[in-house]
Amino acid sequence: MELPVSFKEKMRELLGESCDDLLRSYDKPPVSSIRINTSKITAGEFEKVAPFPTEPVPFVSNGYYIDDTDAWSKHPYYFAGLYYIQEASAMLPAYLLPVDEGDIVCDVCAAPGGKSTQLSPKAHLLISNDISRSRTIPLVKNLEMTGCANYLVTCSDPAKLSEIYGPCMDKVLVDAPCSGEGMFRKDPQLIASYMQKGPEGYCDIQRNILESAYKMLKPGGMLMYSTCTFSDMEDEQVVSSFTEDHKDISLIDITDLYEGFDGPYKKYEELDNIKGCVHVFPQRLRGEGHFMALMKKDGMADRGFPKRSTDRMLGYEQLPAGAKDLLGMFTQDMLCRIKNSAFILTGDGFMTMLPEDGEKFYDKSLHYARTGTCIGRVKGTSFSVHTALALASHMEDFSNVINFPAGDENVYRYLKGETIVDDSLKADKGYVLVCTDTYPLGFAKYDGVRLKNLYEKGWRLS
Repeated sequence: MELPVSFKEKMRELLGESCDDLLRSYDKPPVSSIRINTSKITAGEFEKVAPFPTEPVPFVSNGYYIDDTDAWSKHPYYFAGLYYIQEASAMLPAYLLPVDEGDIVCDVCAAPGGKSTQLSPKAHLLISNDISRSRTIPLVKNLEMTGCANYLVTCSDPAKLSEIYGPCMDKVLVDAPCSGEGMFRKDPQLIASYMQKGPEGYCDIQRNILESAYKMLKPGGMLMYSTCTFSDMEDEQVVSSFTEDHKDISLIDITDLYEGFDGPYKKYEELDNIKGCVHVFPQRLRGEGHFMALMKKDGMADRGFPKRSTDRMLGYEQLPAGAKDLLGMFTQDMLCRIKNSAFILTGDGFMTMLPEDGEKFYDKSLHYARTGTCIGRVKGTSFSVHTALALASHMEDFSNVINFPAGDENVYRYLKGETIVDDSLKADKGYVLVCTDTYPLGFAKYDGVRLKNLYEKGWRLS
């Protein structure tokens, strides 16, 4: 691989003789991996049903190295949300941020969603943000495909976000935009962008985002700052200036968590305010390049709440008849919970069910790409169901179910959007939850003969 001369010179300055080992790593192929979605299946359970060979990632308990990414991306278990295809070292920032069950968490630079799908199962409520509207499209899709339900997806400048949500967050993740030096091997196209902007084009952006994250973080809260670059300008220098500006922020030492973690570069060894941050190099750890700094804000305080904006919220009784017909599929206990939920009808007709406590964090001054689980779309007097509701549920939540084995040809026909005619189908007429090996895939409508496919068009297997 032809690497930028300026990058090689800078890395030789920072690493000395060990730079040769780093540069040689770029001539090796990138590694592929998946992360098991523990909200649906445990890692141990998955090992028993994994459709292809895997090898455990030693530094992430639910991570596995794989060989054929294409095969994994076309298997029914992928569409059921049992795993997420993610580079191994990219799993580390969200994995090492110690999220507790009751935490309100903000992923400030969330697209395309890998880290948000990792945080969601651990958090009580997740604010998943990206400043780019186009980038929130894959962010929402990935959250929905992995069955997440406890989130609000915002599309806002972090400074605006901090005005609404400060200081309300127990934990904040800033996986900052960066020059991407650590991903050159995985995505060589990043080299062209690097040649145009270099590390200098990101430092001010990173500092501004960190400042917004600080304002959102409650006293006693924790902040993970990460990049996928080796640049000290974007890593050590950004963290050092941030902790200099905020004396109530201190680093938590994570350098000894795994063999293969490297601390700050030697030129920064005397700086006490960055001790504990970590570089991940591909020649030392089987993955791509990353940097992480885990920080804590001094003090202890109860979480605050932003101002509530309830004017756009609907109750169950205000839903259109089609939505009530769909939700009537749920078992009685689940339907009782749903009836106590709040709903939002967006300007483009999407009907979403707010997560628990989501109404406390909904503010109409922000742009939301998604406000919890999308149950369907309203067009005039018609209602069409959304696949996200199925993936955010469990088979036992529904009264009318068809469950196909993963190897059944009907599973692939369903994922391709085809109508299924099969004499062996057994279900009541009306809405049906379609599953594979007990894991929901989506919905269909059964007329006693045909299973009309309602799987999301943009998600279909090609």
